[in-house]
Amino acid sequence: MAITIGRLFDNRRLQLPWPGCPHILVGGETGSGKSGVNNAIIGAVAGRADTAIVGIDLKLVEQSMWTQRFTTCATTPGEADHLLADLRQLIQDRAEFLKSRGLRMWRSDFGPWILLVVDELAELAGHDPDALIEAVETGETSSIIRSSRNTAQVRVALLGSLARLARFCGITIVAATQYPSAEVVDQQVRTQLTIRIMLRVASGEQVDVCLGRGYGKRIGVRSIPVDQRGGLWIAGLPDHPEPVRGRAHFLDDDYINRHVARTRHLAWPAEAVFRPPMDCAA
Repeated sequence: MAITIGRLFDNRRLQLPWPGCPHILVGGETGSGKSGVNNAIIGAVAGRADTAIVGIDLKLVEQSMWTQRFTTCATTPGEADHLLADLRQLIQDRAEFLKSRGLRMWRSDFGPWILLVVDELAELAGHDPDALIEAVETGETSSIIRSSRNTAQVRVALLGSLARLARFCGITIVAATQYPSAEVVDQQVRTQLTIRIMLRVASGEQVDVCLGRGYGKRIGVRSIPVDQRGGLWIAGLPDHPEPVRGRAHFLDDDYINRHVARTRHLAWPAEAVFRPPMDCAA
């Protein structure tokens, strides 16, 4: 089975396997269509009763229109920490469940496949704004910022740990950023995001981060025209050993509102998503 999120430039469907899709990195500068790719992915799975959607949106913008179809959406660093911790516990529970049955891969008949959409990855890896406000108010700037930095590093490490095990336990991660640099997309996270979608970027380094080392010299930084919103390169498709050109479907606000109205009844409640599988609960 597959979901369609756009078209390749030979006019074939741009499809991703679902459920069981590998983790995805979406990188592209402001205005390149990064949010459009996220919307295309969310829209493609929103109509599936076997899929729960959770998100991290610290900018309070990108996922707001989809919230009625989401199980939960973290909009503060603290909420993000709780969600990542809950997912880590769920992975442990599901891993024990699979081990008890001698299985290596989650199936949707055991419980929902989970799509985790992280937008913006740079915000997740940055300072906690509440901590910075506290720093100004208390005068403890250096210690608060140091604590905030350490917390952010732990958060990114936790995301990397999740990514290593998540797919086998029924979770696909989509991590999007408008700053696809080595500093933002940590190496331990990047190696787990095996499907790479690159929109318009600003440097050869960003091409390498998005598509893999060496492509910065082979694929021009401006290979996607400025006026081609949603134009992309995608690497990691099972039937394409090299990156290929395509374009994501564009979902306008009216379409998203109608689609959410049609699919919001499919939103899984949190207590159903995060409970241990029955064998583990026992």
